[in-house]
Order: sequence, then structure tokens, then C-alpha cells
Amino acid sequence: MLTIETAARLTAVIVGIGILQGSLQLLLSLKEFGSSGLFDWNSRQITARSHGASRGWMVGRTGLVWLRLIVVARIVCSIALITPFQSNLLYALYATIILLSSLFLSYQIRYGKDGSNQISFIILAGLAFTFLLPTSSPFQAVGLYFIAAQAVFAYFAAGISKISNAQWRQGSALQSILNTATYGHPTAMAVLRKRPWLGGFVGWAVIAVEIIFPLVLVAPPGVLVPLLFAGVMLHLATAVLIGLDTFFWAFTATFPAIIFVNGLLLVR
Repeated sequence: MLTIETAARLTAVIVGIGILQGSLQLLLSLKEFGSSGLFDWNSRQITARSHGASRGWMVGRTGLVWLRLIVVARIVCSIALITPFQSNLLYALYATIILLSSLFLSYQIRYGKDGSNQISFIILAGLAFTFLLPTSSPFQAVGLYFIAAQAVFAYFAAGISKISNAQWRQGSALQSILNTATYGHPTAMAVLRKRPWLGGFVGWAVIAVEIIFPLVLVAPPGVLVPLLFAGVMLHLATAVLIGLDTFFWAFTATFPAIIFVNGLLLVR
């Protein structure tokens, strides 16, 4: 059983690594937001206004400078969040800054977002709450409960969504995904073409893991560990084959909170 402090610190380290990786990638791509880039702010302002919104202040060279400063602040805070032996108030401050910057970037940059963004928001909010409260507070664990509950709901909802989809039930969904330009993987696609049954087997395995994943909250260690390992392997395969590496860090960052809640529920 993990303590509140240990679970919160492990969660902070894992999500911090993910935020650091994503922020470094964004920093390297900031040239695309310049006046001659693919996502220059003037073009995005036109797009925003066509949707009834305005981001007029974040345009041109000045806006790019501010964006760079925000991304650098995220990098600094994510490194600080990973660094051990600091006070909980400082960790709460780092998590809050990253959360606010994430919300801002989500508003300003509306491309390339996925489910890992939402789960990261949840983790950062839960961590900020947990670190902010004193260790003597009976409500300090609420943030970890929140993270664990949202994680198992996300897995279960994903499983229900997949089993409701004919392509997933028929075993052709993986081939469709791996055959796309964005998420494609030629080698994996070639393997599935030669062994069509493998796509169905893996697809149903993913569905099964996601639907039964909520059991991690009450499962004994002999069931908890295999389920968490299956989750790790699922996200590792997603990162390697499809390129969704942010999912790996975001969702595995919820596992310490899940283990903490599992320990409390089993004791009761």
C-alpha cells in the first residue's frame, strides 16, 4: 500500500516527465507559429473568428515571444516537479502553473490534442489539491481519489466505445488505424495483413482490458498487478506503433493513485 505522499510524488514524477517531453517538442516546433509557419497566428486568428472566437492579442512576433516564454516556464516547472526533496507547497505551485499554462495552450492551440491532454489536466488539478492541503487534513487524499476515479472511468468508457464499434468487433480497426498516414506503421500493418486473426485477437484483448480495468480499485494484488502491467503494455504499444507517446505518460501517471486507492479499499 502506498502512502499519500509516495503516491502523489510518483504521480508527479511520471506526469512531469510527460509534460517535459511534450513541452520540449512544442518548443522545437514554435517556428511553425511564426509569420511564415504552418500555424502562424494571423491565419489562426481568421480561423478563430470563423468559429465565433478571437485570439487577436496572440498574433505576430510579440505573441510568439509570449508563447515561447510560457513553454519555457512549463519546462522549468516540469523539471522542478520531478525534482525530489522539496516542500509540498512548492509542488502545488509547480502543478498549478503547469495546469494554467496547459489550459491556456489548449485555448490558443486547437490542433493535435487528444485524450492525454484531458487526463493530464485532471492529474495536475488532483496533485495541486493534494500537495496544497496539510498532511493532517482528512481531505488530502481526495485529489488522489479524483485521479484514480477519472482514470478507471476513462478506460471503461474507451472499452465501451470500442465494443460499440463494428470495426473493433470484427477485428479490422487496428488495420484501419495502422494504415493511415498520421498513425500508420508499415511493418505492423504488413504483419496484420499476413495474419488477419492477430488484429482481431489484439483488438478484443484491448477491449477486455479496458472494460474490466475498473476492477483495479478493489482487486487483490494477484489481479491488480497484471491489470496494471496490461495497461502499461497497451500504452507502450500505442506509443511505439501509433506514435501517441503522450498517452503513455499521462495514463501511467494515474497508476500510483490507483494503487493508493486500492490499498485503502482492500483494508476496509
